[in-house]
Amino acid sequence: PQPLRSRRPQSRAAARRFPEDVVRKGARAQGSVTMGKDQPKWDPTFEPVMKLILGKKGLKTKSASEIGKKKVDYFRGKDFKKFILENPSLLKKKCQAALTAALGPNSELPETDKDVEKIGEELIARNFCFKAVYKPINPSSSSGSEKPTKKWPDRLARTQNQRFDCEGFYVITYEGGSSMQHFMLALIIAGVLLACMFPVWPMWAKVGIWYLSVIFLSLYFGILIVRMIVYTLFWIVGFDFWILPNINDEYCGFLDSFQPLYSWDKRKDDALMLFVRVGSLVITAIAVQQIAETTSMADVQDFVTNSYIDVLDWGVDKLTAALPSSEREALPSLEDLKKELHEDGDAADLKVDDPKVSGDDDDDAETVNVDSSS
Repeated sequence: PQPLRSRRPQSRAAARRFPEDVVRKGARAQGSVTMGKDQPKWDPTFEPVMKLILGKKGLKTKSASEIGKKKVDYFRGKDFKKFILENPSLLKKKCQAALTAALGPNSELPETDKDVEKIGEELIARNFCFKAVYKPINPSSSSGSEKPTKKWPDRLARTQNQRFDCEGFYVITYEGGSSMQHFMLALIIAGVLLACMFPVWPMWAKVGIWYLSVIFLSLYFGILIVRMIVYTLFWIVGFDFWILPNINDEYCGFLDSFQPLYSWDKRKDDALMLFVRVGSLVITAIAVQQIAETTSMADVQDFVTNSYIDVLDWGVDKLTAALPSSEREALPSLEDLKKELHEDGDAADLKVDDPKVSGDDDDDAETVNVDSSS
């Protein structure tokens, strides 16, 4: 009984001390959070490295889906290695503190793969990026073997091994200045609002958008048709020649879609493919000859021109069909515009040829008056 009575006061004292301990721990935690707020979010020593590799002249990045999360941007380890080793003077000028922290005070510039790995591991340790691996939807192919890693994967997942490897992929968690992001967000919101207000746009704006759309689609499909014809002609003679090879690459940005201008590779085909190419050449030659005998270039030009005008008129008719009948009748037709333009031209010719307007009679009258007075 005595031990039981002695333990009760101890438990009551511990119970009285428990709230005090909780308050003290909470105060310490609150103090640590306050210190974290005062500190910068990104390490100022290595932040210049991220700004450099993500700048205009930095690494090439792509977007991918991180499993269970949103879209992310990432870069390849081999591109990081190439950039670090090929730009030593730029690193020394803008990132000297980071080089000293990663490589030591005795090493000035990165020269080996080990130096590149040290810099990459410092970026990973400071949460500027993290290592990820390719995670396809179906890990194995139809034959049962694992799918090979893509050059630029579209699905990534974080890996447990966070050691920097020049052959890996690294998701960027660094967020630079948000001013450009806010500006782009404002443009997107304005674009969405303008698209939603399309029914109340003035007619000239609707027709202008329709014309621009038709011109853009005509240029796009025209480029696709031309590049396919050129590729077929070179494929027949044994070459792979593509004009704008990245124009349909979904992983390329807008500017990267137009680079390079062309690609040229010599094919290494077997005897069967050579036979197929020779047969294609014969069929193409016969088809071109038959088309040339029955159709001229003027006919093709007239067909394309008339079709283009019909498409433009069809769109304008669709847009004007939603107008009330009174406003639709008030719109001038193409014939009215041509007639008005012709009348304006005749009026301009009349003003130039009319002697009353040109002033020739006045000069003659003055001359007559001078002669008569003399």
